[in-house]
Amino acid sequence: MKNLFGQDGPVMRALTDLSTLVFLNILTALCCIPVVTAGAALAAMHYVIMEMIEDRGGYLVPEYIKRFKENLKNATPVWLILLAAGAFLYADYRIISGGQTGLPKAMLIPIYAGMFVLAAVYVYVIPLTAKFVYSTGAAFRNAAILAAAYFPRTILMVIISAVMPALLLNVTRLLPLFFLLALSLPAYFCALLYMPVFKKMIGKNEEDEDRPWILDEEESEEHDDESEQADIK
Repeated sequence: MKNLFGQDGPVMRALTDLSTLVFLNILTALCCIPVVTAGAALAAMHYVIMEMIEDRGGYLVPEYIKRFKENLKNATPVWLILLAAGAFLYADYRIISGGQTGLPKAMLIPIYAGMFVLAAVYVYVIPLTAKFVYSTGAAFRNAAILAAAYFPRTILMVIISAVMPALLLNVTRLLPLFFLLALSLPAYFCALLYMPVFKKMIGKNEEDEDRPWILDEEESEEHDDESEQADIK
């Protein structure tokens, strides 16, 4: 019992992680207010969460700001493409579901499929951008490969990313938690799922790494081949 509630016990560890997630959620939400910087904000959040899970996290604010600045260049184009694709699909959904075009409701099926594909790519491409240095095309290509190769994980990550914030938003008693954990908590659970995949990609866990792994285009192509051949677990 003493070890359970001790300073290094699981209860204190859980409370510490929860407080970190709350602060990280608020920090990320603030950095997402300029919509164009949301990609860098989300990428920095995922990086800090990965460090936290591996017990390599430093001071939260300096680390987050550092990763936010580093990801402005790489994550912003990725985010803008995701945002544009999402806006296009949503506009099509509104037009068809409104019934003003006279198109059958069955036309919504490709829209729903497109939304799922976009969500499946999203749950990988932002963490990939946070952990690796890719060109925009390579980031999307590798995200699509991983989404297909680890499809059961992908489905679970999409559900977590969509259902958890919706639940917090729509259940009145949980609404305060929406403002405290809607971004960071789903990202934390998703990280538990994608981190084993990332470790398999690099072949080993580099404990002393202090920056994102950098892969050039040739290395990215080799990584793509390895990911395609990976066993689905």
